Amino acid sequence: MPIPTVRVSMESEIYRLLMKKAGALLARRSYSRGELRDRLAKTAGELPIDPVLNRLEQLNLLNDADYAYNFAFCRIQQEGWSPAKVQTSLLRRQVDATTVENALKRVRDELGDKPALASYVRKYCGKRGLPSDLAGVRKLILHLRRRGFDDESIFGALREMIPAAVLQQLETGD
Repeated sequence: MPIPTVRVSMESEIYRLLMKKAGALLARRSYSRGELRDRLAKTAGELPIDPVLNRLEQLNLLNDADYAYNFAFCRIQQEGWSPAKVQTSLLRRQVDATTVENALKRVRDELGDKPALASYVRKYCGKRGLPSDLAGVRKLILHLRRRGFDDESIFGALREMIPAAVLQQLETGD
């Protein structure tokens, strides 16, 4: 019966190695459970990774709800991403759709919709100031679209910030 002893010993060594690797990764930045599973799979090979991930969750070192909330809050508040872009990015990072929705709802409740966009526009325009000509407004609109905002949100925020004459030129094409 020496084979089972060797197998248990090797599995515990792999378990310790995976915990050490996970700790090193999590020390640098947060990961979702799916991202960390993918990173650890390279080291684990065929061995199960779920016991390591479950233990990390027990220790509260791995928490998809906190990860999703912090990711969404930072991207929306500081980097000017739209909720739709945040949602897509979190889903790509293998966060459960329900967890993503709950995180976005929590961020929306804290920040609201328009104030985040308006504050981002002010921050983005910073030293240059808000655009006062048609070309500058078009450039700003394209930038906001790349950030994932829809036209209704963009024009709603810009109506309060940009002179009406410039927006009217944009809408009429003059």
